[in-house]
Amino acid sequence: MNALGFFEYLQLFVFYASWLYFPAAFILIRMIARRPRRKKIIAGLILAPMTAIAYARFVEPRLLLTVDHDIELKRCFPAAGSFTIALFSDMHIGLYPNAVSIERIAARLRKIAPDAAMIAGDFDYFLAPERFARTYAPLGRVGAPVYAVLGNHDVGMSGPNVGAQLTAALEKDGVRMIDNKRADITLNGAAVDLVGLSELWLDNEDKSLVADASPVPRIVLAHHPEAIYGLPPGPGRPDLLVAGHTHGGQVWLPGLTCHIAKLACLVTRYGEKDVGATRVFVTSGTGMVDLPLRFLAAPRIDVLRVSFRACGASQNRDGARAAVLN
Repeated sequence: MNALGFFEYLQLFVFYASWLYFPAAFILIRMIARRPRRKKIIAGLILAPMTAIAYARFVEPRLLLTVDHDIELKRCFPAAGSFTIALFSDMHIGLYPNAVSIERIAARLRKIAPDAAMIAGDFDYFLAPERFARTYAPLGRVGAPVYAVLGNHDVGMSGPNVGAQLTAALEKDGVRMIDNKRADITLNGAAVDLVGLSELWLDNEDKSLVADASPVPRIVLAHHPEAIYGLPPGPGRPDLLVAGHTHGGQVWLPGLTCHIAKLACLVTRYGEKDVGATRVFVTSGTGMVDLPLRFLAAPRIDVLRVSFRACGASQNRDGARAAVLN
């Protein structure tokens, strides 16, 4: 594990001190069973929020949901097609041992059997670099190509900069790292223009990768969903941008989480949203930062069943006429 500071030791203290819930709950339950009515009410009022926090600490972080989504691209193409992407992010392996392991994620991916898996960054959370190869090796055994970009925690924006070591280890394991790179790929027989953007907070995204129009579906893989707002206008904008970073709020308190953690809700904290002609999908991640809790934002792998339609005859004529005029 990388060198920890005061804040990280404080987080670990909270993590291990949370085991005190169980003796405290035992005492409170005895009070409810045996004490006078007034003390029963007080004990119950203390026990209820404690139990909700205990659920967020001991139960929900260990769940791993698979959630299906049907996504139809807005633009039409010369031929119709479809493909399946398994999207996840924010594993944050390292500080908290209750984060979902890479082994579990890889095993679930083998069951899903997508055309490709895409990882929207933030692999690390104070994991020692010498453990990278062993920890992330299962990603090379998922039975599908895996594409990934780094996140802010991987490149020193909130934690140590381990981007180079992490990239080397992941590529050795068979993960294709596409920070500021294009990959012309085929998914279920459909040609796809896949573009990876580097970490937004480093301010070095290569936006020229989406400057020109693409004749095939264009997908952008980024860590931050708000990267969509910085892309240049015009025909090169992606048909679909997939991202993570928000953790789905991590602790989702309706009406409160987005007020406190505004960055988590700049585009949407989780799920699909249209931004102009681009469909944006934000996955909620599988790990945790700051607090070792997840509440109403369970770890998940989102399965995107992407489809697109063929242009009609009139649309093809319009497109040909526009090409002649240009």
